[in-house]
Amino acid sequence: MSLTTTPAGPKLADEALWESEMPHDTPAPFFEDTAHGIRLYRGDALELLKRAKAEHFDLIFADPPYFLSNDGITCHAGRMVSVNKGVWDRAETFEAVHEFNKEWLKECRRLLKPNGSIWVTGTAHNIYSVGFAMQTLGFKILNDIAWYKVNPPPNLSCRYFTHATETILWARRDAKGRHTFHYAEMKRENRDRQMQSLWQIKPPGAREKRYGKHPTQKPEALLDRILRASSDPHSLVLDPFCGSGTTGVACAHTGRRFVGFELDEKFLEVAAKRIGDEITFTERQTSLAFNTDINVEGGGSYRWLTSPSTNLTTRLFRPMLLSRSLSARFKTISTLITTLIGIRFLRGSKITARSYTC
Repeated sequence: MSLTTTPAGPKLADEALWESEMPHDTPAPFFEDTAHGIRLYRGDALELLKRAKAEHFDLIFADPPYFLSNDGITCHAGRMVSVNKGVWDRAETFEAVHEFNKEWLKECRRLLKPNGSIWVTGTAHNIYSVGFAMQTLGFKILNDIAWYKVNPPPNLSCRYFTHATETILWARRDAKGRHTFHYAEMKRENRDRQMQSLWQIKPPGAREKRYGKHPTQKPEALLDRILRASSDPHSLVLDPFCGSGTTGVACAHTGRRFVGFELDEKFLEVAAKRIGDEITFTERQTSLAFNTDINVEGGGSYRWLTSPSTNLTTRLFRPMLLSRSLSARFKTISTLITTLIGIRFLRGSKITARSYTC
């Protein structure tokens, strides 16, 4: 493998994930960052699920095959393309689909801690089977989230409504468990109103596909919300169909530990690169600090977001540095806006004689 990975940690730490009585060798991580508790494994999801230790995970996010590959067509970037995604997305009968869903969901329930919960995505092709299997196995379904994609592709046949949503089922392991839900944070995010089960989130953009795209890739914003809503920092999260690693990226960003399973080495390499980028970015982000010692002409002071390594020196560079700091800290703020903010507040300001770094 050409990709450079973080050296694996002590073997005992890795073996904690796997059942000791299994007759097989402990799987070796494809990628591991021991400092952040992130591991990727290559292998068949069902086989690895069966080998993992029971009651080990706080949260599971699963984006299983939807079984959409039926030789149909769809629209992508204004072009007609095939819906076929690979042999893993094909099934001969509905009975085979349902049997597969029951099998992997049964293993996921075994792996969840007593108060753990699971999120599963799907469309009409598989979600009813998933929901029925969950109820049969004893899960308690908490919500069915409708993810509205905002800008879905048109329906080429013009004989159906445009497919603009996917369903995400959220369930806890046991009917009488106490699942994690950060209600107040979700309410704040929704302008101090209870967040509804309709989420408007755009599909992944070009930045999220910079190392290559997965045919069923989910947006980072979707996973970021799911993790913050239903898990705590340092929780252990599993994605048994991790694809190009979006769940791992969101875990690195939000301070969760992560285990991902994926069969295709090509997508594992993409996942490792994306997760590595996010770890680097997050470490740089956490080094930012608020500095209140900048006095402005006329009295008072302002809180400047600063980061180590660059001096706030001349008036010419102060807006640019402020812009860079804010843009690094808050992904959604554009450089232009933060530059204008910097110009507005820094024009005519006077820095005290003390040395300030950012």
